Amino acid sequence: MTEPVPAPRIGDSERDQATEYLREHLAQGRLDQAEFDERMTAALVARTQPELDKLFADLPAPRPGRELAVPDPARPAAVEPAGLPHSPRLINTIGIVTAVIWPVTLLLLFAIGWHNWFLIFIPIAVSALFANLQKQSDDHRKHLDREERRRLEGKRDDDPES
Repeated sequence: MTEPVPAPRIGDSERDQATEYLREHLAQGRLDQAEFDERMTAALVARTQPELDKLFADLPAPRPGRELAVPDPARPAAVEPAGLPHSPRLINTIGIVTAVIWPVTLLLLFAIGWHNWFLIFIPIAVSALFANLQKQSDDHRKHLDREERRRLEGKRDDDPES
């Protein structure tokens, strides 16, 4: 007797992609808020691909796990710059830290009489980091949008029906 093959395990990137797809389905009106919350919770704790597949069984594309399964020869793969994109969680976390660190630092400096004035460089550095990550993320998004437009324009030019 052969043993059953265990389901392939997934990582954070697959869970993140699934949550993005669920947000898209919510925005398109395919899910109500309660159903979205339920599926989002299940996606965040999923450990295998079949657990994610169940969440999208009654939904049209986009679906996680199908992007690399059978590549479409008519659609060229997108070229992504090295080191990008940064995690949206990281960017959001640094944004929250930036929003909190400025008032905390200013209150602290007023409370101690500005004797340690150099502490103002901490929120400046955090703000610079946040701005840099946000710019890289925006540039990456613009690059992908340009590639998608080029791909669609190329497809229209090659389409004999148009």
